[in-house]
Amino acid sequence: MVAENEYTQRWYTESVASWVIDAEKEELETILAKLYGYHLAFLGDSNLTPLVETSLISHRVLINPQVTTNSALSGLPGELEALPLRTDSVDVVVLAHTLEHAENPHEILREAHRVLIPEGHIVITGFNPMSLWGLWHGWKQMTGKIPRQGKMLTSNRLKDWLKLLNFQIVSGKAFYFRPPLSSLTWQRRLNFLEGWGENCWPFFGGAYTLVAVKRVVPLLPMRARFKPEKSIWQPAEGLPKPTTTVR
Repeated sequence: MVAENEYTQRWYTESVASWVIDAEKEELETILAKLYGYHLAFLGDSNLTPLVETSLISHRVLINPQVTTNSALSGLPGELEALPLRTDSVDVVVLAHTLEHAENPHEILREAHRVLIPEGHIVITGFNPMSLWGLWHGWKQMTGKIPRQGKMLTSNRLKDWLKLLNFQIVSGKAFYFRPPLSSLTWQRRLNFLEGWGENCWPFFGGAYTLVAVKRVVPLLPMRARFKPEKSIWQPAEGLPKPTTTVR
């Protein structure tokens, strides 16, 4: 078995994963260009911080239990299940391959919801278990070549979790339909699979992105509607109605 730190360092620097990371960076450039605010929190590995370097938000902070100094972002050590941030204080939260390596991904989503401002956005990326990349990852876990902590999550499951937390799904996309091959030659030869995958089998992309917005229902006081009290007296047919006239 390999240690978690060794695995992440190896995974994000090897060419076999760099193809997906490069494609993911292009996807995030398009997404983050439409998101504005004052603060962005990146929850994940420090090796993936270049994914958000094109964000228009100037103040970006990396939060991780083991923050390294080689990150391009300012680091803030802290547990992802208990973020060291105030409630309703962050405009955008980015989770790049964070939930699939977490022991309790649902708690991380709860914390992300807590620190986001109303109408704030959460951006999630992950590997699709229903793909060749998912099969490759599962085989690596079974053989003990990568840590068995966490598991890949489908985008549909994440959508259900986000809806339970009062998130509204804004967009979602699957991409990178080529197999996990380290050969640059074969990656170029199989480039045609990108167009085929988007049109023919969009649910089998190697990775996906999800964007959701935090919705808050305002608690407005409702005015009571006063209606005239209905009479409980129901006279029989042919009988005079009761009167309250005093003689």
